[in-house]
Amino acid sequence: MPSARPSGQIRRPSLEEIRSLAAREYIHLSQQEAADLGSLMNGMLVDVERLQDLPVAGLQVRYGLQVRYTDRDRGYRPLPEEDPCNAFIRKCRVKGAPTGKLARKTVGLKDNIRVAGVPMTNGSRLLAEYVPSVDATVTERLLDAGATIVGKLNMDSFGMGGTNETSDFGPVRNPHNIEYSAGGSSGGSGAALAAGEVDLALGVDEGGSARIPASWCGVVSIKPTHGLVPAFGLSYLDHTLDEVCPMARSVREVALTLEAIAGEDPRDPQWVRGPIRVESYSEALREDVSGLRLGVIKESMQWDQSEPDVGQAVWEAAGKLQARGASVEEVSLPWWPDAWPVLLSIIGHSLAAMVESDLEGYWRGGMCDPDWQEAFGRARRAGSDGFPPLLKVWMVMGKYLRREYCSVYYSKAQNLRHAMTQKLDEMLEAYDVLITPTTPLKAIKLTESSRAGSWEGRGSIEMNRNTCPLNVTGFPALSVPCGFGANGLPIGMQLIGRRFRESLLFQVAAQVEREQAMLSDG
Repeated sequence: MPSARPSGQIRRPSLEEIRSLAAREYIHLSQQEAADLGSLMNGMLVDVERLQDLPVAGLQVRYGLQVRYTDRDRGYRPLPEEDPCNAFIRKCRVKGAPTGKLARKTVGLKDNIRVAGVPMTNGSRLLAEYVPSVDATVTERLLDAGATIVGKLNMDSFGMGGTNETSDFGPVRNPHNIEYSAGGSSGGSGAALAAGEVDLALGVDEGGSARIPASWCGVVSIKPTHGLVPAFGLSYLDHTLDEVCPMARSVREVALTLEAIAGEDPRDPQWVRGPIRVESYSEALREDVSGLRLGVIKESMQWDQSEPDVGQAVWEAAGKLQARGASVEEVSLPWWPDAWPVLLSIIGHSLAAMVESDLEGYWRGGMCDPDWQEAFGRARRAGSDGFPPLLKVWMVMGKYLRREYCSVYYSKAQNLRHAMTQKLDEMLEAYDVLITPTTPLKAIKLTESSRAGSWEGRGSIEMNRNTCPLNVTGFPALSVPCGFGANGLPIGMQLIGRRFRESLLFQVAAQVEREQAMLSDG
């Protein structure tokens, strides 16, 4: 079948193509029926072609797609001696406003967030030549707040993995112990912070991809309430799961970054619309925890992969909060272990459809980026063999489940998602904040054979068991360091709160951070 042009004048399909396409949809056409259907299509395609002549440029100006900061150096791929943890795919420099709450702060962005004029790879060499012409909303807002973007950070290829071993640019190494993984898929974001290479970073999280590296690298990250931070300008996986996550070495810096990037945006593909509750998150850091009701989720420590020193560190940190006047007790959420199969079914169906849309997605709000869609679409049609294994699995499995089982497993998962959200709402009426280990285990050791684009039977995603329930339900979750375990590796505590009440999480996280500082000073 001849390939269609991604844009421009639309080539009319032959009768053979029409019959073949129809057969894929279980429509069996005679030659005459194909001719009749083709005639109808041709008339419609005349109108579709008119999109090329409509005044798109005027709409772009209206919605702010013009690039506002022009002091941009597209940068270079650093040599190993300059980047020993392999945290950067590209070092660059984009200067923002001269003043603002993030003035003089350096920022690294996961390399699936657009920065106009700077190549974006999505962790894959298949797209190494793509250069965005627009900024993501969060990029604009960081620059508006006075930050300087200094790098695009390493990640699992297409965000597919939890150890950063699937990156086509090689795995990221943990600055606390370079024999170990920095986590994924936002591994470069965690490592660049822990190594002191940037002041702030952004990760993207669909099942734990920012909180996992935050936990393993000993830094702070928050996955905000779904819809609080606009997602326009990402390489998407699922518009109901994509979350942009501020990351930093301190709770205060994460709070300030969230203040800078939160709030509604008409370009946002998420269907969450305003008025969206945005708070002065940094003001909560002064509050103590006296009188707060905290619940430690029992099931979050009962995984096969759970390491004793991880659970012990979380309970010790919770005990210090209790000593400061909070009430702490163990609570049970029996459905907690079932969140992973729900997420797996949802993303298995939706990611396959996202790929078919060439990574912009259907059933969405906001604006699209046709340039990115065309770049990815051309790369995909040239051959998808270079895609990471997990992406291939989801592409094939999603199509299989849609065609053979009428997508009912998506609907079952969506109904369970709704029920889980209600149950978590009920639990958060009784407790102010819920607590889990961010990950059941500390950073895992990189294998001798770890190499660019490798899988090694992993892409390990078992570390997401305590993070993925919050992607499924959309509640905010913050990872804060709460100690160290074997091999000098950090341990993270996850704090879970009510939707759009991130301030309460910062309040508790600031106390955890103060307790850790006193331990270090002692």
